[in-house]
Amino acid sequence: MIKTIVTWDLGATKCAAAVVTFNQSTKELQCKKTATIRVRSCQSLHDLAAHLEEMLAISFGSVDAICIGAAGQYDGEYLLLDKGNPDLSYPYPMGFAELAAKENWPPFAIVHDYSPIICATFTSYVEQEQNIVRLNTAEINPHGRRVALGIGTGVGMKDGILFQNGDFWLGTNEMGHIGVTAPPSADSIYIQRHRELLKFLRSEHLLADDAPLTFEKILANQGMARIHAFFDSNAKDKTAEEIGLLVRDGKANDTLATFAWYLGLLVGTVQLSFMPDGGLWITGGVVLNHMETFAQKEFQLGIESSPAYLALRQQFPLSVLAGEEHAFMGAAYYASRKLLTAA
Repeated sequence: MIKTIVTWDLGATKCAAAVVTFNQSTKELQCKKTATIRVRSCQSLHDLAAHLEEMLAISFGSVDAICIGAAGQYDGEYLLLDKGNPDLSYPYPMGFAELAAKENWPPFAIVHDYSPIICATFTSYVEQEQNIVRLNTAEINPHGRRVALGIGTGVGMKDGILFQNGDFWLGTNEMGHIGVTAPPSADSIYIQRHRELLKFLRSEHLLADDAPLTFEKILANQGMARIHAFFDSNAKDKTAEEIGLLVRDGKANDTLATFAWYLGLLVGTVQLSFMPDGGLWITGGVVLNHMETFAQKEFQLGIESSPAYLALRQQFPLSVLAGEEHAFMGAAYYASRKLLTAA
């Protein structure tokens, strides 16, 4: 029997959605139609849902399950982001419980936005070469711990384990709030630059005196612009998009190399924290816009600056989720195991 699942990938800026079919006999998932809309182009959550229904040509009340991967925390009625940060808040109340009741939704779930990413690695999606860029040749332990790591507006992460019967376990973690680690072992030139960069960010007020220095501040959102200002004092007012163009045009190589080193440092930190023999899967808007990062020697040097268990860690798969449907496929997999069986 074919079941129809609607999935959302909801952030503070935009919402993407898809219609995915699930064959209960073969367990095959197929993404049939997708849509993307800016959250602020709508007046309310009801308006957002109506626009998505129109774009996908389907009524959400008519499908078999809905799974929404979303930034923030869902309290059973509302999806909430950081109210103290206007850049990380929704423009209107996200009252999903009321919407679902009013529109007669089927069983639905609102999950951490990186839950679908890790669930995508449980599917055949990662077996299709066009969806994956492999950074090493290590083989996946199919039932080992996996980690999805995303660099975009923020730093997101989720770890999980796939069981032999197709069920899974997902961890709870908030990698974006982890402070930038002091590299335990690196060439003196990198350690010195690390110290000078952190001092620069404070002294030039690119970070407020009371702002925590986390990996998000270096890698996500305006992170690359902050790094670039360290090398070019005339560029403090440039946006991350402007700096990104310079990097891709080969006009900010020091910025790219430094960004690559910090991304490697984060990858090494995650590897040591989770020992993911099922693979570490990297994605996110910033990363996918700068795939040249992985060709930088500094990326590997950043990983190696945390040398403990390095030989073992090199046996763990390291890949980039570069396709466009992993959030949809992963959310549909979540729904197929958690929602359809309960319907």
